[in-house]
Amino acid sequence: MKSLILVLALVGVAFAQVPAPSDEGIPAAAGAKKAAPPRSPVAPKPEDVAKLRAKLDELNATIQSLKDAKFDDDLIVDVEATAWVIHNTLRVPDGFVTDGTLPGLLAAGNDALRRASEIKAGTAAWPKLKGSVKRAYRSQVDGTTQPYTVSIPASYDPAKPMPLYLYLHGRSTPGGNPANPDLAWGQVGGADRENAPRGGASRAVDCIRVNAFGRGNNSFRWAGETDVFEVIASVSKRYNIDPNRILLAGFSMGGAGSWQIGLHNSDLFCGLEIDAGVIGNRLNLNDLSPAQKAVNAGYGILVDHALNVFNIPLVGYAGENDAQLASSTSIREQLVREGYTIEKTGPFRYTGKDINALFLANPGQGHSHATGDTEKQIDEFAAANFTRGRVVPDHIKFVTYTTRYNHSHWITVDGLQQHFERSTVDAERDAAKSAYTIKTANVSRLIVSDTTAAHTIAIDGDTLNVKPAITLLLVRNGGHWQTANPAANTGLRKQHNLQGPLNDAFFESFLCVNPTGTPNHAIAGERANQEQDRFAKMFTREFLGEARAKDDTAITDADIAANNLVLFGDPGSNTLIAKIAARLPINWTKDSIVVGDKTYSAAEHMPVLIYPNPLNPQRYVVINSGLVAARGATAYGDYAILKVSKQADGSIAAETAAEGVFDEAWRLPAAKM
Repeated sequence: MKSLILVLALVGVAFAQVPAPSDEGIPAAAGAKKAAPPRSPVAPKPEDVAKLRAKLDELNATIQSLKDAKFDDDLIVDVEATAWVIHNTLRVPDGFVTDGTLPGLLAAGNDALRRASEIKAGTAAWPKLKGSVKRAYRSQVDGTTQPYTVSIPASYDPAKPMPLYLYLHGRSTPGGNPANPDLAWGQVGGADRENAPRGGASRAVDCIRVNAFGRGNNSFRWAGETDVFEVIASVSKRYNIDPNRILLAGFSMGGAGSWQIGLHNSDLFCGLEIDAGVIGNRLNLNDLSPAQKAVNAGYGILVDHALNVFNIPLVGYAGENDAQLASSTSIREQLVREGYTIEKTGPFRYTGKDINALFLANPGQGHSHATGDTEKQIDEFAAANFTRGRVVPDHIKFVTYTTRYNHSHWITVDGLQQHFERSTVDAERDAAKSAYTIKTANVSRLIVSDTTAAHTIAIDGDTLNVKPAITLLLVRNGGHWQTANPAANTGLRKQHNLQGPLNDAFFESFLCVNPTGTPNHAIAGERANQEQDRFAKMFTREFLGEARAKDDTAITDADIAANNLVLFGDPGSNTLIAKIAARLPINWTKDSIVVGDKTYSAAEHMPVLIYPNPLNPQRYVVINSGLVAARGATAYGDYAILKVSKQADGSIAAETAAEGVFDEAWRLPAAKM
């Protein structure tokens, strides 16, 4: 198996993009019937479209009346999500995925109108319902209403905190066709019912179960990852959730999401239950360019994050005949390489002896959920985690490649010596929280919290006598560590949520900015328009989102304060690009684009880049690119220079002439001699 993992490490993740995990191409279990060929989307009849548009108009008018009357938005979103799903079904090609789309959406619309009537009458019943309830929240990413399903057990008492079982679903194939968009029309409508089905750990422990939608089949990445945290926040606002007893679980694509979110945020959950999820199998990024490293640092090198299991209980499993068993096996083997003892304790069972980890294979199964004794073992493991709850350890081991993912309990990595390289922290404190011993690699700034009793910190050979405080900031200078004032101005630097690469702008609120002027070069203007159109369509279809846009002349100070700005055009066509052009590391004029000692003709080249917005350095500015690492798209690091050319069909092709990452101070890297 080790040789297989090494092969996967070399060829499994292409540098240009991180492929989206899916449930496709998985060998069936022995004896399984051959699946029927996928059905093509249904072409709706004009009269069907008219019916749905009429229902949408009725819903929108009702929703607006609720907003005008200032009813609780926390209730309105549960109605508005249905209108949003109907709207997208009508505007997305192939939105009518089956014959049941029309009647299903009409029924969902009627259920939403029933909820609206209850809001107006002050009799909204679904928030207090026991059982399965379809709910929604308003996303901070794009203002859209995103659905989820919550199951409330009969034993729930609002006065008592209850555990939360957070479940991430597998890839949905509406109508049996993997190419069909999952626009969530089966996730909304308010068809509330009692006696919710129990599943996962909820079979063994009374808990609230929430099924996160994750904005569709995007593998819980970028805005899909943000969805998971927004769901937790929404459920915690509405129900009494014990924050120390949240367990993250997922199957297949949801298993991939659980690997990503769980290994990056191991201090947030009381346990991980990961079923048949694929994982970025790189063991290192050594053979990649800086831009390629940046692309893979988030989702492509998760095996190396296995060390973070040190701080969270994990059960990883898959069917014996499931190709995706290789992922949990690779995590297990990486933990062994890190020095942990994991013994084979049964034909299909491996148990950690010095780490709380369990690895299982379901005998005879392919790509399917666990059954029988395997299911029982998983439930027992999860139940034990719920009973114990999240534990804050006195010994932390943590690995990251980016300050996007930078915390583990009382340790926060506030700066790296070199982004997108392996960075580690091994931190231990005594029981009195007085003496700390820390070892780091590739870390330049470290925040240590819960230090009100701290007196000494031994870090990488330096011994610091410190004054007790709520938090302490340690900074590496000249190869040695010292304490520093957190309020001191450090200038522009890469830090949490402000470190790139380009796709990083799409985890949080963003606003596209349309050019209203005349471009300096028509071909660059056409390419910018083409990219903006591609991104808007992709974000709707694959993220159930809205790439909100405003004209450059309409952007306000409030827009600049609240959003990452995605600017399309050039200094001639977009007034915001013209305003900040002189403050970017890449010099862009009407005639040329200068990157360090390289000059490119602006007549046939254009830059794409991410950079702290000079008008608000707490937010990003992105130029001439939307999210670019979704299926089928080329991804960049922090910046690229594209050579553009017009094709016979009128489209604008773009070839990468240069690409790279900015340094830790957001400057172009120094030229190598």
